[in-house]
Amino acid sequence: MCTSFAVFGQEKTIYGMNFDTDEIDLKLKVNTYNDMNIFYFSALLDNKYRDIAGFNSEGLFICTQAVKYSPGFKSSCDENDWFAFDVFDEALKETKKASEFFEILNKRVLSYPRNPLFPDLGLHTIIADKTGDAFILEEGNDTNIVSPIHNDFIVMTNFPNGDFKEANYNEVHGIGADRYICAHEYIDNNIHSFGINEAFEVLSKTSQKNTLCSIVYDPLKNEIYISFKTDLSKKWKISIIDKTIQSMDGFLSNNKFQFTNEEILVKDLIRLYK
Repeated sequence: MCTSFAVFGQEKTIYGMNFDTDEIDLKLKVNTYNDMNIFYFSALLDNKYRDIAGFNSEGLFICTQAVKYSPGFKSSCDENDWFAFDVFDEALKETKKASEFFEILNKRVLSYPRNPLFPDLGLHTIIADKTGDAFILEEGNDTNIVSPIHNDFIVMTNFPNGDFKEANYNEVHGIGADRYICAHEYIDNNIHSFGINEAFEVLSKTSQKNTLCSIVYDPLKNEIYISFKTDLSKKWKISIIDKTIQSMDGFLSNNKFQFTNEEILVKDLIRLYK
């Protein structure tokens, strides 16, 4: 169960996410496609690496995480629908703005992989760009449920945002409602000076025992800051443009190296800096 957000403050645009799950292998990747560099954050799920989040050098951010739908909810997808992860990858490769996503979608209904043992548990996605546009995409009956940004920020945890479009932020309920309210209040109180440090503070306030990593994206500089459960005080910086990763806060030295074969396993990264 994760937390993610996009904040459009007076000075900066910042995206952030906590990835919360059992101990699994993680992978970081930066490659080039159509003159854009693209960062992927992936996790080993069912013996296959799935892209949980992505970010391209034009500032488009996409992050998918768990959602607990209302009891009795049934996805109405069929073979003509688009598998969500394929669409998101295409969006990262082809688009610069959140609004362009709907041109790719082209009135089709997205489908997410489902576990028949947990029919009410699905996935939803936050999509944001550096112009200040953002929305959350969820499954509906024969349609996609879209919850657009209303203020200068948007937050997603693990309840369906589409169920609370008319509700005040502190009236939401369901899994992650406490984290949603906490993040909403902190961001709202710090919106005028919101930056990298404030983003990590949100992630700290909403972290859980199973938070494997915290990631902050700076789309204006095309930089990513990331820390892992082994020691959340240690941070790395990834340059999307240079395709480099550099040890930063909490390390005795600042070492920088290129992504080898465009990717690196997080366990190998941590092993290098023990």
